[in-house]
Amino acid sequence: MGHAYGTLMKSEINDLVPQVMAYIDGQIAPYIKFLPPAWQKAIENWGINVALNLTIDAVKPYVAPEFVQEMQGVADGAGLTLNKIFQLAVFPELIQAACSMFGAWGPATQQSRGGDLVQLRALDWTTDGPFQQYPVVIVYHPAGSTGSDGGGGAAGHAYSVLTWAGLVGSITGMSSAQTGICEKVWIHYKGSKPRNGIPFTFLLRDILQYDNTVDEAVARIEGANRTCSIFVGVGDNKAKTFRGIEYSHDEVNVYDDKNFPAYPPYHNLSAGLVFFDKHTQPDNNACMGDLLGQYYGDIDPLNTLQRITSVFQTGDMHIAIYDYQQQTMYVSNASPMIGGNASTVVKAYDRPFVKLDMKAAFDEPAPTAQ
Repeated sequence: MGHAYGTLMKSEINDLVPQVMAYIDGQIAPYIKFLPPAWQKAIENWGINVALNLTIDAVKPYVAPEFVQEMQGVADGAGLTLNKIFQLAVFPELIQAACSMFGAWGPATQQSRGGDLVQLRALDWTTDGPFQQYPVVIVYHPAGSTGSDGGGGAAGHAYSVLTWAGLVGSITGMSSAQTGICEKVWIHYKGSKPRNGIPFTFLLRDILQYDNTVDEAVARIEGANRTCSIFVGVGDNKAKTFRGIEYSHDEVNVYDDKNFPAYPPYHNLSAGLVFFDKHTQPDNNACMGDLLGQYYGDIDPLNTLQRITSVFQTGDMHIAIYDYQQQTMYVSNASPMIGGNASTVVKAYDRPFVKLDMKAAFDEPAPTAQ
């Protein structure tokens, strides 16, 4: 797996990879303080390639062989080295993003979706780089998967990820098992941050591929060798619920609509609603909470993209809204820069959305070897 991906997107991957490496090298300075002292010194002396290779060495014992095989396939198809695709895959371990997310179900969507889950993933990240030139939605059909019913054998079920050309892993995605994932940085975490463990982007993709319920996803997170400190959102429409998770090496804290730490009036507890906004948590900005309260009961994709993300201005880089009842995903991506001028970028929350029929995508016959 991966060779077709690398072959089909060879031109885009070869154009994007060197731009990404140059961009990361110019952006790493604010994040160096979060790395081990020896790594800080190595980066100062030898640059970003050393940091990425040190990251690969730290995580490789925890990376499943199928991920390595896929990265090798992408590399072979694109005419690049495995090391370069691996570097691209692990850079989120060094640089995380501020984002917004919510899960709304039950009384929060009763009028619009009869209580079914609606989930938002809004990526607030720099848009002055090269990434938005080549956004891509990839639909995976593992061997034995049976389409939009979420069925499958040991290889898992069909699922999708929203990413950029050449990347392996997931920070945004929706599964045929009626589950979905999202994440944001947990900046105020004060515990340990070892680099030896599974990259969080690989773990999130494993949730999409293998887990059928939010409880299975939580168990996977709790049993993992974790590295970064992030907030994870996992939605499960079969159970009509969403969990917000504080994810770190030292601890995993799982929140629902009953136990999430509330700090009124900025963040009230509401039945069938869990959210993190783009600011550091806890946050005293009332905007997102007010908007969700305004549309409470009638939260759906259109209200979300027209009246929540656009007003709150969250989702600089990309936005995905998972509409489980309709088996659709609404996607928007920021526009590329023109002439290297960041002011020319139109943020994802201000751009048109594409409505994707995920049932049709998941029901596509799995590709066969030629």
